[in-house]
Parts: sequence; structure tokens; C-alpha cells
Amino acid sequence: MNRTLTSSPPKLAAPLLIGPELAGWGTGLIRSGGPGDADAIRAFVCGLSPQSQYFRFFASVAPPSTSLLRTLSGVTGSADILILTDSRDAVIGHAMAADSLAADGQLETNIGLVIGDDWQGRGLGTALLDMLVSRAARRGVRVLVLDVLPANDRMRGIIARRWPDAPAERTRDALVIRPSIGPADAGYPVPLPAVMGLRNDRTARHVPAQTGGTRAPRRSAA
Repeated sequence: MNRTLTSSPPKLAAPLLIGPELAGWGTGLIRSGGPGDADAIRAFVCGLSPQSQYFRFFASVAPPSTSLLRTLSGVTGSADILILTDSRDAVIGHAMAADSLAADGQLETNIGLVIGDDWQGRGLGTALLDMLVSRAARRGVRVLVLDVLPANDRMRGIIARRWPDAPAERTRDALVIRPSIGPADAGYPVPLPAVMGLRNDRTARHVPAQTGGTRAPRRSAA
């Protein structure tokens, strides 16, 4: 469904894939997600490849359970949820941060994100992560928690480039990486919704197909 905006959303710069096989530019919209997005999020999750589902949720989840869908659409908990849509208003990215108090009393947040398969490798996941981190820093969060499968090289690379010295713990099935953040990470606040330039790949399938994200928090209220 198209949304009418009373004013033009700000543009958000992001590193995007540039190549001779891509023609033209389109626009995407980053906005806050909520219960009204449940159907669109369900369709997005069902369109993810099995590998992307596994990298994000540590399981095949299509179709998502009622409980998972309530979490992803913000019906339960108070997570910060961001949705990226394309020019047709279809969801092509989902990111969330669920805050909780750590044992030492510091505010930490569990990060989870995934980009639709045909849109991966274009810097969109990095852009959503940057925005989640900036918003978390402004809430007073001091530690991020990212649960990542060892085989998820793309997400591990994104994290390692930004936080090369972040402590990591190996659990039975994942790496739990805990980068520290502070007020300096708050950056300049970007009001939502925000417009993002997207490269159009005219040969891309409309059915998603390869990976990149962190899983949904298992222990948080998100």
C-alpha cells in the first residue's frame, strides 16, 4: 500500500553495488515497523531462501509462527524495528534491536537483521545496522549483542570491519559478539521515514535467493 508523506523524507547515503549489469537508480524507504506490517513481513520471510532463513533465525521458519511474527512486527516487546521497502512498497529488509539490562546494569541490545536475497551485497545491511547502532546509542545502549552462525561469512565480515576487537564467545551453535558503543556512535539523527537510493537490477528475480543477517534474539523480549 502506498503511503502519502506530508513532506519529503530525508535521503540516506549508503554504499551500494555498482556494476555494468545494473541499470538506473530506484528508491527505497527506511521506516519504523509495527503491527500493521505483519502481512508484509510474513511475505518477506516466506520469500527468503532456506539459507537466508537459517542465517537469520537459525532454522527454517517459513511460514513464520504466530509468535515469531508478533515479535518481528513489534506486537510483543518494545524492540526498535526498521523496515526497508522498495519502490513497490514490498519489504526487502528487516532489522531490529531489543534492549535489556545486562548483569552489570548496563543497557545492551540484541541485534537481528536480514536483507532479501536479491538485494544482498549492495550495502543495505550495513546501512540498516548503522542506523540501528546510532539509534541504540541515543537510547543509552552501551553493548551490542550479535548472535551469528560461524558459516555466515558476510555478516561476520561486516561486524569484523566495524568492530575488529569486539569480544566474541563461541556457544554450541553460534558466535556471540559483543561490541561496545558509546555516545560518539549516536551520529546525526536521521528522521524516519528516510529515502535510500537503490540500484535496479533488471535481471534479478523477484523471488529472493542467497544470504545475510543475524538471527532473531532468543533470550530478549523482542
